[in-house]
Amino acid sequence: NTKHSKMAPNYGSLPGVEDVENPSSPSSSPCENQKKLKAEYLGTFILVWIGTGGLCVGKYMGALDLGGMVGLWMLGSTLAIALTASKSGAHLNPAVTLAFAIARPEDFSMNMVIPYWIAQLLGGITAGLLNMLLFFKAIQNYEGNLGHTLDSASTFGDYYSQSTGVANTLHAFLLEMAGTGFLTCVIFLITNKKNGVKEVYAAPLIGITIGLIIALLGTLTGGGINPARDFGPRI
Repeated sequence: NTKHSKMAPNYGSLPGVEDVENPSSPSSSPCENQKKLKAEYLGTFILVWIGTGGLCVGKYMGALDLGGMVGLWMLGSTLAIALTASKSGAHLNPAVTLAFAIARPEDFSMNMVIPYWIAQLLGGITAGLLNMLLFFKAIQNYEGNLGHTLDSASTFGDYYSQSTGVANTLHAFLLEMAGTGFLTCVIFLITNKKNGVKEVYAAPLIGITIGLIIALLGTLTGGGINPARDFGPRI
């Protein structure tokens, strides 16, 4: 992208990424795109595995409280972003990918939205599968105590209806919309070079943001704020 120097943070990615997906850029070759998709898969896998793994430890094993689970979400997301930002921009969230494509099309092509979504969803599915293998017995015992089974329709049930703090579906929708919108806003501010955020701070700041949102929404709606994180493990 001729508007940015080689190491300047672009608007379609986290700081430190030369060009996430500009169709006119040499970095948009099929080989480079494959690297980006692999990075999105890996980053989403790490994010979802550590984050939902912490939920498994807390909910099914009783070994973590809300603070501990939020802490794992912060650390997991920070690690995932730090490891993949230089390759794919570390979206790791279909909502973030769509937001970049709509708001900053000069830096992230709409043509890459579906491939990114697929990579992210596959990362979430793989993470959910690994956690199911790791905590299968604990989940089975927990579900058994509730009278459910792993293959029941309750696996795809919502979380907000179990909370006394959520009035109805619209209330839950607005909470999730607010959380996702806030996360996306923070990411856009961090990736805007005019704000001068040093690239070393990007991953921790976004990780902290994710943790704070989950701390606020976790007991209300489950704090999904990421379709790949929410839908992937369900599959």
